[in-house]
Amino acid sequence: MALTRLGAKRLRSMTLNSKRFWQSQGSDEDARVFLIEDGFEQSYAQVFANGDALMAGCKRGLVAILCDKSAATVTAYFGALRNGLVPLLLDADAKPAALNRIFAAYRPDYVFDPQGRGHEGIETVADLNAATLSASTEQQTPVPHPDNAVLLATSGSTGDPKFVRLSHNSLDTCTRSICDYLGLTHTRRCISLLPLHYSYGLSVLNTAAAARASFVISNHSVLDKDLWRLMAELGVTDLSGVPFIFEMLRRIRVPAEALQALECVTQAGGRLDPKLTRHFREKFGAEGIRFFTMYGQTEASPRISYLPPERAAEKEGSVGVPISCGEALIAETKAASGEGELLYRGTNVALGYAYSREDIARGDEFGGSLLTGDQVRIDDEGFIFIVGRRKRFVKLQGVSVNLDHVENLLKEANLDCIVVGRENLIIVCHLENMAEEITAVVAENFAFHPTTFRLQEVDTLTMNSNGKPDYAALSAQFL
Repeated sequence: MALTRLGAKRLRSMTLNSKRFWQSQGSDEDARVFLIEDGFEQSYAQVFANGDALMAGCKRGLVAILCDKSAATVTAYFGALRNGLVPLLLDADAKPAALNRIFAAYRPDYVFDPQGRGHEGIETVADLNAATLSASTEQQTPVPHPDNAVLLATSGSTGDPKFVRLSHNSLDTCTRSICDYLGLTHTRRCISLLPLHYSYGLSVLNTAAAARASFVISNHSVLDKDLWRLMAELGVTDLSGVPFIFEMLRRIRVPAEALQALECVTQAGGRLDPKLTRHFREKFGAEGIRFFTMYGQTEASPRISYLPPERAAEKEGSVGVPISCGEALIAETKAASGEGELLYRGTNVALGYAYSREDIARGDEFGGSLLTGDQVRIDDEGFIFIVGRRKRFVKLQGVSVNLDHVENLLKEANLDCIVVGRENLIIVCHLENMAEEITAVVAENFAFHPTTFRLQEVDTLTMNSNGKPDYAALSAQFL
């Protein structure tokens, strides 16, 4: 743990003496290629200039960015950061009902839509090719706290209004720490397999920018031959994915030419089956490609730990050691080893949560400490092993979903049910004659893949003696 603390001091010093990664670094560095989309290249200087022009004249406030994988989305994001606005990152393909809940809760001052759609109560003030920036017709208050940099959802595209308030410092120090352990430099070339409104996907973009590396924008999936053709053609060096992506990768043959330039593969966003972890560690290792298992939470901007490839076989099942700007402890004892709930401390910890516009004026409520809700074991070398989860969250194809939010929406529709789940599966336990109505509410609010969602009719909804849902019993029965 001493090495971790020394690393944190070094990184804090480095960050205080340097510019934020979204600021201009000088003509030579910013002349490098940043975005590659459909064969067209843009330098950092060009992206920054376009973002500055887009946000010119905008007062400090919230800008809801409806994110897709496009240069326009990246330009709007950096334009907001550079010009004192707080990006509220949303999925451009989210259901209208989900977006409307977020808009009602946060009353954004501006909305950036890469598809140029109209939105009620706002009028277009600028455009970027087909994309539009619109402003609210009403004065919105309060103004975001000066330290607030970005608002990121804790629950994917479901419309849950719970967001994480990241500070400028938490975003910057986490990004630089990731660049440090991955050895990222301007010679690297990353690719956009993950959504940009998702903390892991945004982190891949941020680290590329901090290193002044290139970022290839692609909407191809790993099952699409065009992805591998593009990677071979452009010499992509870095690939990042969630467990769902690696499960698909296991079933296909990746062309050898697509791996020729590959230097680094990272996995996060949930637990990958140990057999698959071993398979990819050995497969990529044989090609001289480093394979990193990583762990994090949005509240940590979003990284907590990484497993160094050279220790992966020896520490199989571990999510690694803390990144250089933080430390991991057992909450119950504050000890650096043992078993209990993971307490993470670091400069990359968020300010706190927001549930509505009123919350964005709040300052630092976490104080650099994060109770993760994960039950862990930390060995005497500081390697973290997750043994269970305490929170009512599950990962669906790498995206966190709040089971309580799903259950509450169904109950608001007068549908009495209990929602349980595990990784890549949500089950709605319900009484008879409710299936059709539940399906309709879910379809209106969520975009769950059919393989990750199931209805389960029961005779009675199991409750504890205190009258609360017995999630443990139902999970044991159906999961």
